[in-house]
Amino acid sequence: MALDAVGEVFGGVLRFFGRMVAEVLFQGLLYGTGYVLLKPFHRDKEPSDTLCGVVGLLAWAAFAAVAYMAYRYVQSPA
Repeated sequence: MALDAVGEVFGGVLRFFGRMVAEVLFQGLLYGTGYVLLKPFHRDKEPSDTLCGVVGLLAWAAFAAVAYMAYRYVQSPA
C-alpha cells in the first residue's frame, strides 16, 4: 500500500520533468527556430505553429547534416 503511494508520487514527478523537457525541446528549439526563420517572410501576420514546427525541424535536420558532413571532411583519411 505504501509502495503504491511512493510509485504514484515518483511517476508524477517523472511526468512533470518529462513535460518540462518536452516543452523546452519543442517550444524553444523547434517552434522558436521556425518562428525566427519565418518571421521575415510573414510581416503582416504571425506564422502558424504547425509551419513553425516543420520549418524548425527541417532547419535542425539541415544543421545536423551539415555538421556531419563537416566532421567527415575534417576526419578524412590522410
